[in-house]
Amino acid sequence: MNEQEIRERRNALTRYASRFWAGEAEIARTFFSQTRAPEEHLRWLRVQAYKELQPRDDGIIIRNIEQIARNYPSLEKGVSRADFLANIQFLEEEFRHYVVFADVIDSITGGRLTTEELAGYDIPEERELRAVRKRCFDEQGELGRFASSFCEGGGASIFYEGMQIGGDPLSDRIAAACANVYGDEVEHAAHGADGLNAVARTDEDWALAKEMVAAISAQRLRMRNEEFGFPLADERLAEIAEGEIELPERFEAMLV
Repeated sequence: MNEQEIRERRNALTRYASRFWAGEAEIARTFFSQTRAPEEHLRWLRVQAYKELQPRDDGIIIRNIEQIARNYPSLEKGVSRADFLANIQFLEEEFRHYVVFADVIDSITGGRLTTEELAGYDIPEERELRAVRKRCFDEQGELGRFASSFCEGGGASIFYEGMQIGGDPLSDRIAAACANVYGDEVEHAAHGADGLNAVARTDEDWALAKEMVAAISAQRLRMRNEEFGFPLADERLAEIAEGEIELPERFEAMLV
């Protein structure tokens, strides 16, 4: 398979996944379309803060800290400075994402968010999403890992929608937090797509990647819907999965 064929398959997968990304946007947009008391924002903000920090033994922050520590003795002797720097930058991004949402939460509660408090916001559909991703990796290795990474952030859709709100101090803070995260999430998805380019070399690989992207993305929709308090009915989620949704033009920028 030549590079042009790989590019075409990547773009086709991006266009397919866009229905799910647009669905995540619809969930957030539906929530934000109504005037909300500050307390009504706390659930999704806490869920999102949990997702960014993942305060558990196998969470993304602690795993990256441990990986950086393990790799340090091999720096320039098997671990390149570029890869080491990329791990540090990824760790900074994820922790910064947690910080901006935690700061918004504190502005509402007047208190100081704790990891113990966040532990109660590991919602069931998020746990199932982790299970789906793990099955993909366990069964398909690197192809499964990059299929999962390709779905990262859901096209940055909830952050894009959050950036659109404003007009009062809390909405302005939420918009600023979402803007802080948006570009990083777009980049993470692009990194996953680049990884797929490297490991998906046959039609069968790309077909399998599409199956995994569909499974992960459908579960992401259910996770986002729970995160925002179920603004969409299950029937609407099924319609989105079938492609019955208008796709924003901004997704075209993700094509290569």
